[in-house]
Parts: sequence; C-alpha cells; structure tokens
Amino acid sequence: MLLADDFFLLAHDERDARPRLSPRAVELGLAGAMLGELVLERRVTVEGALLSVVRWDPPADALAHTTLATVTSEPEHREVRTWLSYLGRTAVESVGQRLVRAGVMRQTQSRRLLKTVNRYLVNDLNLPAARVLRLRRVLTGAEPMYVADATVIGLAAATGLTRHVLWDGAPASVKQVHAAVRSLPPPFRDLVATVEEAVGDAVLAQRL
Repeated sequence: MLLADDFFLLAHDERDARPRLSPRAVELGLAGAMLGELVLERRVTVEGALLSVVRWDPPADALAHTTLATVTSEPEHREVRTWLSYLGRTAVESVGQRLVRAGVMRQTQSRRLLKTVNRYLVNDLNLPAARVLRLRRVLTGAEPMYVADATVIGLAAATGLTRHVLWDGAPASVKQVHAAVRSLPPPFRDLVATVEEAVGDAVLAQRL
C-alpha cells in the first residue's frame, strides 16, 4: 500500500472509522505521509526543516501528482511545517477518497451539529489487522524492513500511534521503533522529526 494509505488505516479504528488520535495529529501525520510518498518517488527531498523539489515529472498516482503540483506552484514556501499545515487541512478527505477509489474503503456521511461528517469504513475488517501484524513482524525482524515500512513506523511514533503498532509498550519494543527510525535515510528521518515537532506544538496549543 502507499505510505499515506497505510498511515490512514493505522490512525482510524477499523470498526467505526473513529480516529485513534486528535484530528490535528491525524492530519499532520497524513500530510507527512503524503510528502513521504514524494520523497520515495524522488520528486522532493527534505533537509532539516526545508523541502526542495528535485524532479518535476508527475508521479503515476493521482493524489501524489496533485500534491507535487501544489508544492511546485508555491516555490517560495520551502518549510516542511508550512506544507504539513496546508496539506493537513484536506489530508483525511484526499487519502480517504483514494482508498475509496481503490476499493479499500467506502464513504459514509452523517449529520452532526448542522454539518455533514464524512467517515471512511474499511471494506475488509481483516486488512487493518494484517497491516499492523506486518509492521510488528518487520519490527521483530521476521520480515525485511523497507524504507516505506520504517517511515510508517516513524510517523506512528511521531503522532502517538506507537502502542497500536507494537504488541505492547515493553522497552524492547520501544527500542525497535527507535532503531527503525534511526535506520531511515536523512530525508525521511528529518521529515519524521518535523512531524513530531508539529504534533507536539499542536498538543501544547490545545492545552494552553
């Protein structure tokens, strides 16, 4: 699955589609995953807190194509935090709709406080559990760890989803997560670190 699709499944309960995190944390994590897809496709790179476009030819995926077009249309904005905030506003709908088009999810609507709320229900309840199980096997070395796997694990840790990915909160498991993040190439490691900072600031702002 694509990076943001995997994070979407982790971040929402498979039974009722409710987010496992605060809405802002989900948005920032998804936005980070969307940028991560462009890094994987070698269209952009991240160095520290800054993002640079390195290739302008569009990726095959429609959402990644749109994300790249949005980034390239505003070359003066290079801060990763700026793009996390901007892309996060529509990330749930954008990734949810991609999963609907792929047949992985179906969209439902409900009315709440005079507004329509969209939710995305997974069509196969076994799929999210299978994705979590695979990440756990990757963490324990039972399956090879690819950059995309380590990036999803890093984003899970950055947003507070670690316990959902791990069997438990044992020190050995936490060390495996930290090792996975350390194994990332610098652009992905910097992206994960920036997402973690943005989520931390969002949590702090809610408490003030």
